[in-house]
Amino acid sequence: METINLTVSGMTCGACVKHVEKAINSIAGVQKVEVDLASGAVKVEGNISQQVKEIIAALEEDGYPAKISSDASPQAKAKSGSCKSGTSCCCN
Repeated sequence: METINLTVSGMTCGACVKHVEKAINSIAGVQKVEVDLASGAVKVEGNISQQVKEIIAALEEDGYPAKISSDASPQAKAKSGSCKSGTSCCCN
């Protein structure tokens, strides 16, 4: 089982976290997703070494820009102030 750490931008509320989890869990091989809303850190575990680009693309398609993080706990990112998914949530 591999682990990748991502930094995801644009998450501002619990609904955003759910969108990110859903997008990542839709990728074959993903077994576990942990999201830290405050820092934008996302830890993904599973048989995913070949799916990293696909995971990042799925997040970006949902409006959450992502990049591989070299640090398991990146510094908090500035919040954008609104959901990027185009759906209704608590921050609109």
